[in-house]
Amino acid sequence: MTRPPTTLAIEVRRGASRRHLYLSGRLDAHQVPGFLAAAEPLAPATTLDLGGVTFMDSSGLAALVRLVRAASYGGQELEIVNVQDGVRLAMEITGLYGVLPIR
Repeated sequence: MTRPPTTLAIEVRRGASRRHLYLSGRLDAHQVPGFLAAAEPLAPATTLDLGGVTFMDSSGLAALVRLVRAASYGGQELEIVNVQDGVRLAMEITGLYGVLPIR
Protein backbone atom coordinates (compact mmCIF):
# COMPACT_ATOMS: atom_id res chain seq x y z
CA MET A 1 0.00 0.00 0.00
CA THR A 2 1.38 3.40 -0.98
CA ARG A 3 1.42 6.03 1.74
CA PRO A 4 0.27 9.55 0.89
CA PRO A 5 2.94 12.27 0.83
CA THR A 6 3.80 13.77 4.20
CA THR A 7 4.98 17.05 2.72
CA LEU A 8 3.42 19.80 0.67
CA ALA A 9 4.63 20.58 -2.84
CA ILE A 10 3.84 24.02 -4.19
CA GLU A 11 4.20 24.97 -7.82
CA VAL A 12 3.83 28.66 -8.58
CA ARG A 13 2.96 29.89 -12.06
CA ARG A 14 2.59 33.53 -12.92
CA GLY A 15 0.30 34.59 -15.73
CA ALA A 16 -0.22 38.02 -17.20
CA SER A 17 -2.91 38.93 -14.70
CA ARG A 18 -3.08 36.06 -12.18
CA ARG A 19 -0.74 33.97 -10.06
CA HIS A 20 -1.58 30.26 -9.66
CA LEU A 21 -0.39 28.11 -6.76
CA TYR A 22 -0.78 24.37 -7.32
CA LEU A 23 -0.63 22.44 -4.05
CA SER A 24 -0.16 18.71 -3.57
CA GLY A 25 0.34 16.64 -0.44
CA ARG A 26 -0.63 17.53 3.10
CA LEU A 27 -1.45 21.02 4.33
CA ASP A 28 -0.99 20.60 8.07
CA ALA A 29 0.70 22.42 10.95
CA HIS A 30 4.15 21.37 9.72
CA GLN A 31 3.55 22.65 6.18
CA VAL A 32 1.70 25.91 6.88
CA PRO A 33 4.81 28.13 7.28
CA GLY A 34 6.14 27.11 3.85
CA PHE A 35 2.70 27.47 2.31
CA LEU A 36 2.25 30.99 3.67
CA ALA A 37 5.78 31.96 2.59
CA ALA A 38 4.91 30.89 -0.97
CA ALA A 39 1.47 32.50 -0.97
CA GLU A 40 2.24 35.82 0.72
CA PRO A 41 2.19 38.52 -0.31
CA LEU A 42 -0.78 37.89 -2.53
CA ALA A 43 -0.81 39.01 -6.13
CA PRO A 44 -3.68 41.24 -7.30
CA ALA A 45 -5.35 38.00 -8.45
CA THR A 46 -4.40 34.59 -7.04
CA THR A 47 -5.76 31.09 -7.58
CA LEU A 48 -5.07 28.33 -5.06
CA ASP A 49 -5.49 24.96 -6.77
CA LEU A 50 -6.01 22.32 -4.07
CA GLY A 51 -6.46 19.45 -6.54
CA GLY A 52 -3.49 17.54 -5.14
CA VAL A 53 -4.09 18.19 -1.44
CA THR A 54 -4.76 14.86 0.26
CA PHE A 55 -5.17 16.13 3.84
CA MET A 56 -5.80 19.44 5.57
CA ASP A 57 -5.95 19.98 9.32
CA SER A 58 -7.21 22.99 11.29
CA SER A 59 -3.87 24.78 10.79
CA GLY A 60 -4.27 24.50 7.03
CA LEU A 61 -7.83 25.75 7.22
CA ALA A 62 -6.68 28.67 9.40
CA ALA A 63 -4.01 29.52 6.81
CA LEU A 64 -6.68 29.67 4.10
CA VAL A 65 -8.81 31.97 6.26
CA ARG A 66 -5.75 34.17 6.85
CA LEU A 67 -5.17 34.49 3.10
CA VAL A 68 -8.84 35.21 2.41
CA ARG A 69 -8.81 37.99 5.02
CA ALA A 70 -5.56 39.43 3.66
CA ALA A 71 -7.02 39.46 0.14
CA SER A 72 -10.21 41.11 1.36
CA TYR A 73 -8.36 43.82 3.29
CA GLY A 74 -5.88 44.37 0.46
CA GLY A 75 -8.44 44.59 -2.33
CA GLN A 76 -7.07 41.49 -4.04
CA GLU A 77 -8.93 38.62 -5.67
CA LEU A 78 -8.38 35.14 -4.25
CA GLU A 79 -10.11 32.00 -5.45
CA ILE A 80 -9.79 28.39 -4.36
CA VAL A 81 -10.35 25.65 -6.94
CA ASN A 82 -10.30 21.85 -7.24
CA VAL A 83 -11.13 21.05 -3.63
CA GLN A 84 -11.01 17.27 -3.15
CA ASP A 85 -13.63 15.35 -1.15
CA GLY A 86 -11.62 14.91 2.08
CA VAL A 87 -10.63 18.56 2.22
CA ARG A 88 -14.16 19.65 1.25
CA LEU A 89 -15.53 17.57 4.12
CA ALA A 90 -13.19 19.30 6.60
CA MET A 91 -14.35 22.66 5.24
CA GLU A 92 -18.01 21.65 5.53
CA ILE A 93 -17.64 20.35 9.10
CA THR A 94 -16.02 23.60 10.21
CA GLY A 95 -18.54 25.76 8.35
CA LEU A 96 -15.88 27.23 6.05
CA TYR A 97 -17.08 25.72 2.79
CA GLY A 98 -19.74 28.38 2.32
CA VAL A 99 -17.42 31.16 3.50
CA LEU A 100 -14.23 30.54 1.52
CA PRO A 101 -14.13 31.74 -2.13
CA ILE A 102 -14.36 28.27 -3.67
CA ARG A 103 -15.05 27.98 -7.38
